[in-house]
Amino acid sequence: MDFANYIESKQGTHPVVLSCPHGGFLKPRHIEDKTGGFNIPDRGSFLISKHILNVLSKENISIHYLLSKIHRCKIDFNRPPRGSEAFNQDHPSKDLANQIHDLYHRRLMDLVESCILEYGKCLFIDFHGFTKPHDDYPDIIIGNLFGNTLDIYTEEEDEEDNQIDEEYYWGYSELINELKQHFHLDDGLAITQYNIAYSGGYIIYQFYQKAYVNAIQLEISDKIREDLSLLREFISDITSAIKNCLLE
Repeated sequence: MDFANYIESKQGTHPVVLSCPHGGFLKPRHIEDKTGGFNIPDRGSFLISKHILNVLSKENISIHYLLSKIHRCKIDFNRPPRGSEAFNQDHPSKDLANQIHDLYHRRLMDLVESCILEYGKCLFIDFHGFTKPHDDYPDIIIGNLFGNTLDIYTEEEDEEDNQIDEEYYWGYSELINELKQHFHLDDGLAITQYNIAYSGGYIIYQFYQKAYVNAIQLEISDKIREDLSLLREFISDITSAIKNCLLE
């Protein structure tokens, strides 16, 4: 079985990994539909991920990436593999679905570990989308299990009173600084009325208090994904943030 039919992945030359588990569009008949959970994909996230990679490539920046090509109605890589929300557990195709699910996660961890081994750190971005229910809702929500997946940081002290002025999280802080200039943003560090559901799924939980990794679940609204001018701004912001963190 050629798993490249289901997952697109490539190693890069910088300590950043981009994952996109819900943007797939293929619906192979030999894999039965799931019986639980959400079946709607994060529309546009696959192509947006490809565009981000292309923009970075033009700047001679090659990051690691892992993109699902299979539709979420078949396999959900952001759910535990033993449940019906991940794939159909009652159909003969479950063995193949489980192999594909397992491959995604093994490949993901291989990419992260290779970054740690070579560079001593890794910025992991799990790219998702959500539907913005009303105008007051954030345009972007960043999940990090309320700071528990951000291991690489320094505390900057105020020179006058020697008190901690702010915390700098490598990669994450650059993203915040770029995105907040143009979008209503929830940074995920404290519980709010918006971010509990987006604090981090099964993938991000793999990085709970994991050393040498800053891992985030990056949720962008349909408002951004469906508006070309906003989408261009978002892509410009995220690629600038990645470039800036690589200068550190």
